[in-house]
Amino acid sequence: MLTFVESISLAGDRKKQNDDACGHTGPRAWVIDGATDLHDAPLMAGAASDAAWLAQYLNRRLYEPMGNDWQNDLGKLSEQGAGIFRSFVKQPYEKWQSPIASMLMLIERGHEILGGDLGDCRVAALGADGALHIHGGAPDAADNESQRAAEQTDAHKPLLERTETIARLRRERAAINREGAPWTFGLDPECAKHMRGWRFKLEAPAHILLMTDGYSALMDRYRVYDGAGLVRAAVDKGLQELGRELREIETADAVGVRHPRYKASDDATALLMRLS
Repeated sequence: MLTFVESISLAGDRKKQNDDACGHTGPRAWVIDGATDLHDAPLMAGAASDAAWLAQYLNRRLYEPMGNDWQNDLGKLSEQGAGIFRSFVKQPYEKWQSPIASMLMLIERGHEILGGDLGDCRVAALGADGALHIHGGAPDAADNESQRAAEQTDAHKPLLERTETIARLRRERAAINREGAPWTFGLDPECAKHMRGWRFKLEAPAHILLMTDGYSALMDRYRVYDGAGLVRAAVDKGLQELGRELREIETADAVGVRHPRYKASDDATALLMRLS
């Protein structure tokens, strides 16, 4: 049986909205990371950001019953989301303005976990026998981003005021969700066909930690914990304490000298589940 233990969702900037979301129902659990808007005002009327709108839209819909064909279900959710977006957004917009989100979801069947992901969310699962399973976005994604972020010459400015950085990020955003490029969940039903699927078995009692990349930074960017250590710390210390550790690291390196990055702190969401 898969049961909820604890969750946390920390805003990267407490002056603005959190673009992450997470949820669980029955044997399913998921995390969602809306990609930060690269434009000043949201296209979706009444939304705090287009990223937050998409994350909350997907989060609500994932509470609904799903069949065994996740790709088909996600494709329908993408298509329906695109219809809603187009009904509110009448003006033309560039591809880089279309909202996207990383997402990872899983379901428990017996002691087997079936899952899938798009983007850079991560899951670390630790069985009673010490077996560790890590799935999700590429483990070197944080390193690659750090290399690009280190090239910034105006990191002291607010993100949208870094002219060269924003221009590059917009080019990169426009290049994804197309053949031969990385895929995330977005308003193109084709994205569902690119969902990475995986499965693993766990010896109970076991714990499963689902994370957006802002939280998995403790493992992938800052290297404070390895996968097994992070799951154990989540169980022993709790997600709130790990969140404090995360923000302490980032506050001490606010300008990104030791850990180059685009934002001092990212939205950070984690969901801890127990398999018994």
